[in-house]
Amino acid sequence: MLNPAKLYIMKISIKLMPPYRRKNDSGEHLIHLEQEITNLEDLAHYLSAEQGHLFGYALIDSRGMLTAEFIVNGKNATPDTIVNEGDLITVIPYICGG
Repeated sequence: MLNPAKLYIMKISIKLMPPYRRKNDSGEHLIHLEQEITNLEDLAHYLSAEQGHLFGYALIDSRGMLTAEFIVNGKNATPDTIVNEGDLITVIPYICGG
């Protein structure tokens, strides 16, 4: 819950795809960012540190690497994509296999 004493920098919406969303959770969340976030990689680190309770799976692995891909407003994005007010960011796991 947003602390009324704190002002937020911007609002974004995130949509978490399995396994990122927790059981019995829609995976859709409105996030009030309370610090300046410039790109998706910064956002992933912020979410892991400040909003980790929303996730059923870590966005950052033990080596500090991203575990997800992102779609911003329906378009594929890279970790250096700039985050803007009102963005809808979908978090999708990297797919591995052989």
